[in-house]
Amino acid sequence: MKESPKKFRSPPKKYQPKGLSILYEDRDILVVDKACGLLTVSTDRVKENTAYYRLTAYVRKGNKKSRKRIFIVHRLDRDTSGVLVFAKSETAKRFLQEEWGGF
Repeated sequence: MKESPKKFRSPPKKYQPKGLSILYEDRDILVVDKACGLLTVSTDRVKENTAYYRLTAYVRKGNKKSRKRIFIVHRLDRDTSGVLVFAKSETAKRFLQEEWGGF
């Protein structure tokens, strides 16, 4: 009898990132609704108030030493709200970017 894979479990609610609503998550991707005013990635001036920073903390479940990370598939401007897709591995990122016409 084949052993079934472990069921995906998202981190506890206390790690839910502010300014982002998680729409879908599995072992490979994380899809969120980004609020207007939140950067997707850091700039020279803003390092922590970004979707990338908050979602990295989310997947690490509060463990700053964790090696878990997310990969940016695409971006939205700060003043734009909408759906963002992040990958949980380099392989998933490459696949998604290639399927969407290569970023």
